[in-house]
Amino acid sequence: MEYSRTAMSLTPSATLQLSAKAKELQSAGRDIISLSAGQPDFPTPIPIAEAGIDAIREGKTVYTASTGIPELKEAVAAQYSIRRNMHWLPSNVLVGCGAKHNLASLIRVAIDPGDKVLLPRPFWVSYPEMVKASGGIPIFPEECINGSEIRKAAGKGAVGVLLNYPSNPTGFVPTVSFMSEIADAIAETDMWVISDDIYEDLAYLDSGVPHILDFHPELKERTAVVSGVSKTYAMTGWRIGYSLACSEWTRLAGILQAHSTSNPCSISQWAALAAVEGKASREREEMHRSFHMRRDLICELLDRVDGMEFKKPDGAFYVFPRLLTDPQKLDTNRFCSDLLEEEGVAVIPGSAFGAEGYIRISFAASEDDIRRGIHRLKEFLHRRLNT
Repeated sequence: MEYSRTAMSLTPSATLQLSAKAKELQSAGRDIISLSAGQPDFPTPIPIAEAGIDAIREGKTVYTASTGIPELKEAVAAQYSIRRNMHWLPSNVLVGCGAKHNLASLIRVAIDPGDKVLLPRPFWVSYPEMVKASGGIPIFPEECINGSEIRKAAGKGAVGVLLNYPSNPTGFVPTVSFMSEIADAIAETDMWVISDDIYEDLAYLDSGVPHILDFHPELKERTAVVSGVSKTYAMTGWRIGYSLACSEWTRLAGILQAHSTSNPCSISQWAALAAVEGKASREREEMHRSFHMRRDLICELLDRVDGMEFKKPDGAFYVFPRLLTDPQKLDTNRFCSDLLEEEGVAVIPGSAFGAEGYIRISFAASEDDIRRGIHRLKEFLHRRLNT
């Protein structure tokens, strides 16, 4: 049997592969410290879990509208109307099976085969594969993303751009001047924008996270905002994400969803409604404080590790250090594999994010695991530097 050339061209998710390998070693009895996870290590807050349990007891276990229950769409539209200081309607909202699902659907209906899409480096691992799966061509800026690179990409035929702040894998939060420059440049083009805001509530700056729509509200007509409850409320397994875009973009993505997955899990939608309505605000704030403290802890520990350099992240729950070794001799896939096998520490190679020479370390782990994991990483690097 011959398979689709498009499907054969896709690269497996490095984050899922390495996390699976770590779990396999753990099951075999190895003492594994996972600093690779892209999910909170907290339980889902009780008020949210109870909303899901109530949905089961009340028989809310049948098909819903394929684009999501009206109550959740109304709550998301209301929340983001306040957050972005602009008016959104339920018709602008699509509830999907996780933010990844929304991203894939929005990309699929926005591009034709051969269309170019700009992906700033380092990018989340799935962006290029989503573009390729839709017949598009991912293109990457020659330098760090800026206004000039956006204009250059538009001049080469790019039809859209994906933004992700706070960033996975770097935890980068843009400054006002940075975001203003990006917004100005995009406003001069005809490019559409997908803004992946899944980490929007995990920022450690009092000033918050500048958004493209803050500077050019008129871009709302060609900007899709994607978020969800997974990172903020420790609900990764519930699989609920949502997006807000112009009604036509949302409608087309909704048709695609109806013919692929139908509706997201009904029970999860009712649980997500409790989250969006603020019924676990106290728990959300407690988790945020914990991540903030862990961010400070891991950076303090990494400061004492020879052989790498890093910038302190202002958001998400990742640090993205650069390994200080000969780039010609460095293979971060091999580095991470050896680290896992020799020291029992799981981190993600930067090559998965289009940034060879870096590794992604998650601090969505207990303080004890962070301390032990960074100690083992330090010992591993010490051996590498002295052999």
